[in-house]
This record gives sequence, C-alpha cells and structure tokens, in this order.
Amino acid sequence: MVNKRKLFLLFVLAWVSGFILSPLQAGVITLKIRAINPSRVEKQKVPVTAVLPRDVKPEHIVSAGELEVVYDVSARAYRVSREVELNPGETRTFEVAIKDIWEIPEADLKALSGHAVKLSDALKGGEKAPTAEGLKTLIDEGVKGILVRQAAFAVGAVKPMDHIRVYESNLEVLERVRKDVGMLENLVVAAGKDPESFLGLPKILPPADFGNSAATGGVLVIHIKITNPSLSEKKKVPLRHEFPAEIKTTDVLDAGGLQVGFDAARRLCYASLEDIELGPQESKVFDVKIRDPWSGLRDQLPGLERRTRDLIAIVKDMESYKAVLAQAQMILTDLEAVKVKPWPAQVNRDYVAFVRQQGTAIQGLATRVQRLEELFQPSEKPIKGGVPIMDVPRPDKRTTWVIIYIILGFLGAFSALFFIRWYGKGKAEKK
Repeated sequence: MVNKRKLFLLFVLAWVSGFILSPLQAGVITLKIRAINPSRVEKQKVPVTAVLPRDVKPEHIVSAGELEVVYDVSARAYRVSREVELNPGETRTFEVAIKDIWEIPEADLKALSGHAVKLSDALKGGEKAPTAEGLKTLIDEGVKGILVRQAAFAVGAVKPMDHIRVYESNLEVLERVRKDVGMLENLVVAAGKDPESFLGLPKILPPADFGNSAATGGVLVIHIKITNPSLSEKKKVPLRHEFPAEIKTTDVLDAGGLQVGFDAARRLCYASLEDIELGPQESKVFDVKIRDPWSGLRDQLPGLERRTRDLIAIVKDMESYKAVLAQAQMILTDLEAVKVKPWPAQVNRDYVAFVRQQGTAIQGLATRVQRLEELFQPSEKPIKGGVPIMDVPRPDKRTTWVIIYIILGFLGAFSALFFIRWYGKGKAEKK
C-alpha cells in the first residue's frame, strides 16, 4: 500500500496546455507545458516533458527556456524535457517558443501560378493548348484555395492545432498542384520549348522509405549504459532499451549479454536484462552489435549521381534543354553537399536523427532526378531535337470494336473449318 502511495505521489502531471501566439514576436508559436506536484505534503522531483510537432527541428526553436531539446527516436520527433523539484501542490509553467513553420510561403505559391501562366502561353495556338489551359485552371484553383485557407486559419484567428492541421491539408493540395505543373512542363518540353525552370513534381514519387531497404550489411555498435542512481546503496536495476523502428530482431548480431525481444504493441525491437546488480552510482555499459539498417542511404548516392550525369550528357548540347541542364547541375551540387556531410561517430539518438534527415534529403534528390527523367519517357508526341520517342496514336472506340469483331469472325471461321474437317474424318473412319 505504501509503494502504491509513493508511486502515486511520484506521478507526473505534465501536459501540453496548448499553442498560443506570442504577443512579443510575430511568426512565433509558444508551447506551454504545465508541471504539477499532486502531493499536498511532500516535495517531489517531477520530470517535465513534451514531444514537439514532427516538423520541428532544433533550428526552428527560438527559445526552450530551462528545458533541454533532445531527439525522441520512437516518436520520430524532438522533445523538450527536464526534471524539476516542486513543493507540495506547486505548479510551474514552462514555455517553448517555436517559429511558425506551418505556412506555405505566399511567394512560392504565386511563383507556381506565374510559372503555369508562362507555360500555358508557350503552348497557345498548338494542339495541346486546351490541355494546357485546363491544367493552368486547376493550378490556379489549387493555389487560390491554399491562400484562402491559410488566411482563414492563420495563427491568432484559430487555435494553433487547427492552424497546423490546415497546413498539413494544404500540403496534400500543394502536391497535386505541383504534379499538374509537372505535366504542364512536360507538354512545353515536348513542344521543343524551354520551360525556363522546373517547379513541378513527377507523376509518381519515390517511396517514403527510399534507401532504407538497400542496406549492404555494415555493422554498428550501440553502447547501452545503465547507472545505479543511489548514492549509498547497492541495488539491482532493470534495463530495457528500445531500438529505432528501422532495426528488427534479425538485425541484432550480438546482444552483448542482453536479451532481445519484440514489443508487438509498439512494434519495436528491444534489449533488456533484469536485476543488474550495481554499487552506489556504479555504471555498466553493454555493447550491442547490429546490422546497419541505414547503409543503403549512402549506396543511393552513386546511382543518383550517375543518372544525373546521364541526363547532362543527353541535353548539354541542346538549346531547348537549358532548364534541364541547369536543374541537373544543381542536383549534382546538392548531391555533393549531402555526400560530404560528416556522419556522427557514436550511434545514439543524435545519430538516428541525422540518418533520418539524410534519408529525407536523399529522397528529395531522387524526386528531382526522377522529375527530369520523366521528360524522356514515352509520350504522345516526340520531343523536338531530343531523344526519339514513340508516337503511336490510340485507336478510337469504333475502330477498336471493328478489330474485335474481325478477330471474333476469324476465330469463328477457323472453328467451323476445324469442326467440318473433324466431322468428315470421323465419318470416313466409320466406313
């Protein structure tokens, strides 16, 4: 009974009370975290913690106050935390100021609309003019819808959580808009004209786990440390360490004396050990060897570079592909920046944060390469002055049915001749 009461007294009532707009600085959202000591008789140490929205990175945090910013591997997001000592019944509020990153820049949206107008104008008078005009209309409607929703759900006008939800919805609309822009750019290039820039997306995006499934089998060592918190007593301390979601039980090559298990509810692999006996303030480190699940990320870079250089080789001497050449050269520059970025030496939560961010960056580069390669895929009309492309018009509905009836007639006649021959042969054998 005493233990239960103690557990209750140590219960942490720390919660996110909500997002509000800071009155001191425009474009900043303040996250307020309230910590309460529920005991009316004892002073308690209370861990204050809150997971930040997934898009937030350390560079977006204007001020974390007394709280420490750390990466939460399981949540795939950063969190703020700290242990504070509170008097009986005491309540403290902590604030984290974050840049408002949940808004698509108006300049970017207007650039998409202006780009669509130029592309559509470039196709006026041609056979693809009606298609281009239709795409431009869809792009305009999508951009206007985003702008209207952003104005209606601006911070200060609505609750910040509603502001963030609308942003996520607008991102889905923006993806459709950029795919329409990509189709419009394809039409312009197919007409032998220079689109000047590429703001669109390819029809099919690379998978979300791009690079993670191509691991080459490198080995990483994770150092798991456990410490006896007591200053004076020897204790038996339990250990449980959860691995990132990318690591499966089959990836653990050497558990270093720990037991490996799988949490089906959380879908996470973990290493654990009960009753580790430690002296006062004594620490013990377990070295766990795992197969590197992120080695495939680096392996993607040479392939992307080769594909980009192939594109450059195709278009470097073609006047109508200046925009393709410029974009491909920019991709090479960004590839090099990703390639030379030093990886953390120690495998910890910062390492996981880094490799996941690298994965996002490489996926973005793969999207850009795929966007340019799409220009050279078969289309209805060949690209003038470029790589020969099939030009096979589709048959109309009437022609399709005529072909079907001819085939059916041929099969019917063949079947009849086969039956007559078989029937005649049968009668001859009877005689």
